[in-house]
Amino acid sequence: MGTGLISGLILCFDNSELSMKASEAALGLAVTLGLPVTGIHAFNAAMHEGAFRVMEPTLPAKYQKEEILAKQRQSHNTLINVGMERISISYLKPCEELFSSSGVSYKSHIKEGKNFRAITEMIQEIADKSTLVVLGSAGFNHEETGFVGSVCLRLIRANDMDYLVVKRAINFNIPNIVVCLDGSESSISALRKAKEIAQAYDGQLHLLYVFDTALHRDIFSRLKDSLIEGDGFSFNSKEQEKAHDDFIDIGLEKVGDMILDKAEREALDASQAEIMSAGWGLVGDVSRLKPAIRQVISGSIYKSICDYAASVSAELIFVGRTGRHYADGVDIGSVAENVLRYAPCSVFVSRGQKHKGWVM
Repeated sequence: MGTGLISGLILCFDNSELSMKASEAALGLAVTLGLPVTGIHAFNAAMHEGAFRVMEPTLPAKYQKEEILAKQRQSHNTLINVGMERISISYLKPCEELFSSSGVSYKSHIKEGKNFRAITEMIQEIADKSTLVVLGSAGFNHEETGFVGSVCLRLIRANDMDYLVVKRAINFNIPNIVVCLDGSESSISALRKAKEIAQAYDGQLHLLYVFDTALHRDIFSRLKDSLIEGDGFSFNSKEQEKAHDDFIDIGLEKVGDMILDKAEREALDASQAEIMSAGWGLVGDVSRLKPAIRQVISGSIYKSICDYAASVSAELIFVGRTGRHYADGVDIGSVAENVLRYAPCSVFVSRGQKHKGWVM
C-alpha cells in the first residue's frame, strides 16, 4: 500500500542486537503506514572456504595427501554452503513470524556473497525509488561512540536510497523529530519524509539550521593577516573585524531564518485536502500537524545538531544525504556522515537530490 513517499521497507537483518531493534522499528512503521516488508540477509560461504584452505597445513599428516584434501574440501564446501543457507533462513524466520502475526505483508530474501555486495545486489533487485532501507548502525560491534559498521557505511555510500539507521530502540509515541535544513533540495526532501512520520505518530518537528561563525572568523583572520603583510596596505583591523563579525553573525542568522521559511513553504504548507489526498493520516487522528519548532544555532554544524537532538531527547534526526555543497561524485556529505556517526538517536538519511543553487 504505502503512502507515496515511502512505498515499502527493506529490513537488513543479521541477528545482532541492533538488527533486532531495527526490526522493531520496521514493524512499527509497517503497521502504522501500511507498508510491505522484505527481510534480507547475506551469507559469505566463500570466506569460510578460504579459511579452511588456510587451516589445511595444520591438519594431521594422514590428511595431507592431495586426494584426501580435495575430498575434504568438497565435503566442507558443501556443508558450509548448505549449512549457511539454512542458518540464514533460520535468522529470518522470527522476522517472518513477527511481521505476519501483525498482519504485515512480508517476504524473505537471502543471497550468498561478500556481505555488503550481496546486500547491495538484493536492494537493487527489490527496491524502487520510494523504498526505505532499515538497518542497524553496526552489527555485533557497536559499543564505541562514533562507530558505524563497515556494512552500514558501505551500503549508504554505494546506494542512493532512503535509510533509517537504527542506533537504539525508537519510541514512536509522540516523538521529537529533528530535521537538519541547509537550503538544499536534499534537506527539503528529508523534511517531507519527516512530516509524514510526524503526522503518523503525532510527533513534534524541530526545524534546525546551524551556521558556523568560527569558520568564517578564522578565514577572515587569515585573510586580514595576509593583507596586512602586503606592501603599502592600510587595514583598520579592529573596526573591520567588528564590522565583519557583526555582518557574519547577523547575516548568517537571517539566512537561517530564510532557509527555514523556504522549507516550511515547500514541505509543510499543505491544506487539509492535500494532506489527505497524499495518503497521510492512515491511523487515528493524525490529520493535524503540530506547529514546527524552529531553531537557528551558531556552532560546529554536526556537533550542534547532535547536541540539540540530545537536549530535546529526539528519537530521530532527518538529514539529507548531500547538502548545498553537492557535487557530482559525492557519495555522502560530511555533515550527514558525522551526524550518522555521533547522533544520540537513530538517523534517517534521505536520498540525494542535486542542489540547484540558492533560490529563496
